[in-house]
Amino acid sequence: MEKNSYITVLSTENYLTGVLCLVESLRRTNTKYPINVLITDDISLKTEELLRNCDLGVIRKSKIDIPKSIKNKNDKGIFSHWTNTFDKLLIFELIQFDKLVYLDSDMYIRKNIDELFERENMSAVIDRRIGPIISEDWIKLTSGLMVIEPKKDIIFNFKNIIANIEDKRESIGDQDILQEYDTQWGKKEELHLDVKYNMFFPHIDYYTHCGNYTLDDIYIVHFIYNKKPFHISYEQIPQYFDFIENRKKNCYEKNKIKVLEDYMLCGNEDEKKVLEEYFSILENIRMRQNNYNKSNILNGEER
Repeated sequence: MEKNSYITVLSTENYLTGVLCLVESLRRTNTKYPINVLITDDISLKTEELLRNCDLGVIRKSKIDIPKSIKNKNDKGIFSHWTNTFDKLLIFELIQFDKLVYLDSDMYIRKNIDELFERENMSAVIDRRIGPIISEDWIKLTSGLMVIEPKKDIIFNFKNIIANIEDKRESIGDQDILQEYDTQWGKKEELHLDVKYNMFFPHIDYYTHCGNYTLDDIYIVHFIYNKKPFHISYEQIPQYFDFIENRKKNCYEKNKIKVLEDYMLCGNEDEKKVLEEYFSILENIRMRQNNYNKSNILNGEER
């Protein structure tokens, strides 16, 4: 157990609150494992100090160099935030650990997930699953949650894929690199985790109304899309749901298949309950951050 850990990545300061909410939600499940945060050179020493004061392990690494052409490609669409996700690949070379359970910083942990350390390397949830899989040809991993056994020098394989992937995808992030790294992942059923371990927030009511899930079955909620709850105030929640509903409608208009019609029409009753849960944590975290910042100012340490 000593060489096993949860880990997340902070590569931009405006996701700090998300990381702190993730950690708090994970700790509330009474996990028996430590939690580490990988940070990059873009993260200040002040933020690193805050993380350490939260009893987190902090690992600082240099950012992965991404071609400007990929950054420009992402900026043209709605996935500009994907450019920051490449740093996630750095966790695969942390050979001081035997096994890691990686969690995206925009996740909310609702139930204890320690059993994931029993799963095999590269276990993850299937990407783009809304009820039935939209396309049987698309059975690939989603990288928001992964079970990882780090391996020496694996980063060189990833960098080689980055150099040759540009023409294969419209927008490119770490997940695209990992899908290219193991093109046979879809055939390895032992690696496929239940969707309850990476439930996309906009999909919750589909699963609880049209699927065989209850809200209590959902272990992890993932706040996908570029607009995050930890970037809004409680008063802005209605606008956040308008944003989510517009994305659902756009998804349906683009594909117009029955499963997406059900997805669009099933409402957001349970999504609202989950967001209330998350905001109870978020408001506590914001209060702690404010107190920490005030303490630094009073002590003349603001920098």
